[in-house]
Amino acid sequence: MDIVGIVTAVLLIALLGFLVYLIVTYIPMPDIFQKVIMVVVAVLVILYVLGLITGHSQPIRVVR
Repeated sequence: MDIVGIVTAVLLIALLGFLVYLIVTYIPMPDIFQKVIMVVVAVLVILYVLGLITGHSQPIRVVR
């Protein structure tokens, strides 16, 4: 992976974290929903990073 890919990934993860922060902070909702949102985003980020590390940076395709 080149430096542009790494910078893009870091910026994407930072932007996603900032968006989650804004949602959790400024939209009133029960604590359980906030935790669910944070867990789902964390799992998606982990899967994204693992995909980058293993070289499977293609989007996930659902086959019918």
